[in-house]
This record gives sequence, structure tokens and C-alpha cells, in this order.
Amino acid sequence: MPPLDGSADPTALTAAVFTNGFRPLQAAARATGHLTHPFRHDALPFGAGGPRSAETFLVASRLRRRDAEFEASVGLFLSEVGSGIGALVDETVDDDGAIPLPPVAPLPMTLGTALADRRSVRSFTGEPIRLRDLAALAHAAAGTTSPDPHRPFRTTASAGALFPVRLDVVALRVTGVPRGVYTYDSRRHALSPRGDGAAVDGVLDAMAVSRELLMWDRAAVLCLLVARPWRSMRKYGARGMRHLLLEAGAMAAHLDLAATAIGLGSVPCSSVYDDEAHEALGMDGVNEAIVHVVVIGAKE
Repeated sequence: MPPLDGSADPTALTAAVFTNGFRPLQAAARATGHLTHPFRHDALPFGAGGPRSAETFLVASRLRRRDAEFEASVGLFLSEVGSGIGALVDETVDDDGAIPLPPVAPLPMTLGTALADRRSVRSFTGEPIRLRDLAALAHAAAGTTSPDPHRPFRTTASAGALFPVRLDVVALRVTGVPRGVYTYDSRRHALSPRGDGAAVDGVLDAMAVSRELLMWDRAAVLCLLVARPWRSMRKYGARGMRHLLLEAGAMAAHLDLAATAIGLGSVPCSSVYDDEAHEALGMDGVNEAIVHVVVIGAKE
């Protein structure tokens, strides 16, 4: 506790008063309408009630021995018929308006160098990126690496080859690509139109981080990692959500490393007002939901 003789640092004293104002002793979390996350955490041992989403998720998605339901569900996919499901769940997109992407050249940097050089970049020049750069980024995150349609291997591992995470691209400044939202078709290595300029504006308006902290309005693309949970959960149950989130994280890492290799700046960003972004893109936020965003552009 700061001394009361006036010798306390005014900034520290102000911070102490502010903190104590929201973290009173022996108080129920329902006692105030302003519940900060530290307050919620501190109040949990006192039986404050209310949702405990993180804890509920971890408990619900635990893998336990002798779980007959889980074993039966997974076993179905291991049968002769079920083993081919992975080849059937890939993207089905219309040919109308699809933009073919150029062949992907090897990235001009070793993995070790890309890992060492990777930095989060939040300042962008506003210059466009080349179509071949976008092709390299999309392929690094979700590209097909096998010509066999019955063995849909990709650059990012997916539990059961179910691919519950889709790559959507909000194209702001890409040479040869009209401003819009596109879904990456990994099999054809193409972009399928998903939304027009109004959808782009809706996504940008849903960004929750200020332009002063992250120049998303001067980036070239926003890579949206879109979850379809039941692609994974129909086999793995609640455990499938863990697989999905791990897959999204790996895709984001691939985007970061590919951007570094081709000389672009990137930064993962979860600061998005979900409901607003989903409305702009026609998603329900449950069967389809944005779980992560990677902002990429020409760095200052």
C-alpha cells in the first residue's frame, strides 16, 4: 500500500485507487456492472457464477479412456467407406468469376532464416502486392501438395484430413485482383469471389484495433481463417474444436513465415468485432466463424 504522507508517486497512487475500485475484497462478481477480466478471474473461487467458457471448453474437449461414443465416431471414419470422406469435404466453389493464381515458385528463403527474421509488422506503405505473392501466401497456408484427388494433402496438417479451416482473402491492394472478398480454392489454386466492396468495408469497419496501433487500412490483404467446426466435430466431437484451433494457428504461422520469405510484413490479429464481421460476410458465427486474422502488406 502506498504511504499516506504525500510521498507516494501520484501515478502509482492513481493506479492503486483505480485498481481497488474494481477489485474490492470479498465481493461477489455480480456486485458491479463493470467486470474486468482480472476481476472475473479473482472472483471465480468465491462462487460468482456466470459462464466459465475457457474452463468449460477444456473440460468438454478432454479425451478419456473407454469413451465409447468417441471411439465409435472415429472408428466410422476409419472404415473402408469412411476413409474417403476427407477427399469429399474440400471446397466446392463456382467457376464463375474465379481468378486463377500463378504457379507457386519456391520461397526465396530457408526456413531457418525465415524463423529468425520473422517480426510482427504493424506499419504498411499502402502499396499493392503482386498476384504471385498472394499465390505464395495462399499456398503456404492451405495449398494442395498432392496431385492425387483421393489423398488431399496440404501444406498445413489437418486432423483426419477434414480441413475445417477455410482461407478467405480480403483483397485491398493486389495487382490484378478487384477489391473484394475471396475464398481460396486449394485444388484449383484459384480465388473464388465471395463478397464485393461492401463486404470489404464491413470487415474493415469491424476491426477493433485502432489504425494508430495497426495500419490495417494500408495493408494489402487480410487473411481470414474461417472455422467450420462440424467438419471436425462430426468425427472427433468436442475434441475437434481443439484440432480446429491448432490448425488455424499453424495456418497463421505459415502465412507469417511466407510473408517474411517474400519480403512482406505481417501480423496476426484477433481484434475483430465478430458479430459485425460475420454479418458483413453472411456468416452465422457458429457453423461458420472467423477464428483468426493475419494482416499482410508492404512494410514501411
